[in-house]
Amino acid sequence: MAAIPVIVSLMVFGVIVYGGWWLMNRREQAAKKRSLAMVQGYASNNIHEALEAARRQESVLRTAVLSLGEALTTKRQRERIERNALYAGKNDPALVEELIIRKVIFMLAGLVFGLLLAMLLSGGIWWIFVPVMTVAGLFLPDLLIYNEGLKRDEEMQRRLPDALDMLNLCVESGLSFQAAMSQVADNQSGPMAEEFGVALKEMQLGRTRSEALTALAGRTRTEDVQRFVSAMLQVDKIGVPVAAVLREQAREMRAKRYARARELAQKVPVKILIPLMLCLLPALFIIILGPAAYSIYKVFAETL
Repeated sequence: MAAIPVIVSLMVFGVIVYGGWWLMNRREQAAKKRSLAMVQGYASNNIHEALEAARRQESVLRTAVLSLGEALTTKRQRERIERNALYAGKNDPALVEELIIRKVIFMLAGLVFGLLLAMLLSGGIWWIFVPVMTVAGLFLPDLLIYNEGLKRDEEMQRRLPDALDMLNLCVESGLSFQAAMSQVADNQSGPMAEEFGVALKEMQLGRTRSEALTALAGRTRTEDVQRFVSAMLQVDKIGVPVAAVLREQAREMRAKRYARARELAQKVPVKILIPLMLCLLPALFIIILGPAAYSIYKVFAETL
């Protein structure tokens, strides 16, 4: 009889995990259905009815979970989610809804997991796992999207010197700044090339170069990118040749990347000290001092 609550909890936990997987893949399926509905609507000259039929197929469960998530998310928290998603390179308003749904799913999974742990450990003080795991599940998606943004910033910082070298080469070869950005976006990979591609599209849609570059700086927390954007804004204001500024920026970013690499190399001995003390030295002491300790023990045992 004592195993019945555990079995029920495992079943509920499995249902929640499966439901979470289903909800997170629902958006992609709905997009495919809308695309098919659009094709069918074009074929029948009735696209609005086809789109409406596709929207009616949206899950009622997803709407309920989204409503619960929005009730649990304050306006300030939603703004922080939107900002972290922007820093992670996911400038899609629909993504915020997906993150809110994940918060609810992770919260329910954490609740069930906390109940399961508390019952397995015979309750008592272990019931503290229930609120702790619930709150941890609620904020886990926020932590994941924030960490993704940090990784993207590091990748942009690492790839910026190469992008500036290519920009400088293209501009000195006679291309315009927009054409040079297009070459970087087409021939390089990574978040820096993606951001150049977004800025180029914004300029093609009517934004000025200053506005597009300012928006680019607002989508990242990388200090080097903001320094580059600031220098390019000064070019538009003062009228300094673009090639000269790009050459200087490329030289500066290469020097900073070299300095960061040396700094990381100097941190290696300090970082390796803890694994060395916890893993290697105890085993080494056991191998060296173990036989001696056993011999001393045998001598004292025979004497006594």
